[in-house]
Amino acid sequence: MANVLRYSWQDAVEYGRRWAAPFGPGEGTAEVTVDSVTLRAAPFTTAVDSSVFDHLKKFRVSTESFSVPKSGSLEIGVDIEAQTPGTQPGRVIHGCYGPPGSFSTLGQRCDRPYARSTLEGQQAGVVLNMQSSCGQLFDLFLSGGHAFALIERLPSTITGVGSVGLDKAYTQIIKENPIATGAHHVSIRYTRGKGPSSVDYFLDGKLFAHVDSVGIPLDVQGVQFTGTYPSLGSGELLSIDAFQIGHGLFSLLDAFPFQHPDRPDLSVSFAQSERLFGQGAIGTFRNFQVIARPT
Repeated sequence: MANVLRYSWQDAVEYGRRWAAPFGPGEGTAEVTVDSVTLRAAPFTTAVDSSVFDHLKKFRVSTESFSVPKSGSLEIGVDIEAQTPGTQPGRVIHGCYGPPGSFSTLGQRCDRPYARSTLEGQQAGVVLNMQSSCGQLFDLFLSGGHAFALIERLPSTITGVGSVGLDKAYTQIIKENPIATGAHHVSIRYTRGKGPSSVDYFLDGKLFAHVDSVGIPLDVQGVQFTGTYPSLGSGELLSIDAFQIGHGLFSLLDAFPFQHPDRPDLSVSFAQSERLFGQGAIGTFRNFQVIARPT
């Protein structure tokens, strides 16, 4: 029998107890009502040319963690309404290969230029996040007109946990589709049992994306995906005991592996004007729910 929990609050004080801000308050505002919060940062005004720190514009993570059945699934869901004003279809972001902060002005001399087109949700996204202590994350990004599913394992240089190097870390956008404006119900379901674990992403009650063998990069598995981003290692199969919920406003403009110190040859620096070009995000989250289903 499924165990259904509403992760709710009555006011801003209780919201603050339920949701931590481990990376600081972030930019913009949070407008809290009963079981609903609107995060607003439009346009984005902060930019960081280091690691993944530009990604988190405003982020909250649950102060509770939720156990995964030994055999069964854990699903998190919420209603999201996303607006991402100032995004530009197919915008190309330009940078220069080099250490963080080395490319401060667009147009300066660059021996190894970088240029890549970006998805709308990479420029600005409203995100539901499911994260574990081993650095494995699942995200659904909603923007004004698109949705994409992301699967990621963060390295120990970011989490400070374990010994996860670039042989095990990866960040990959599985699938992107256009969506209608307005509110959408999104959910992410992690399932484990005797074999490899899997994850499913749902949009308005319909399966949006599915990944088997959680912990193994998609390109290593030979699974078709968007191509953002190719992995650098073979990964490892994971069976995860618990997750926390996250929600927030993101950008994802960097080049993988995000200025990781083990691969300085792949480090790309971006001028602030490439990170901030008038885009921003407004996201309303309502009615968080956690469902555990033993089998």
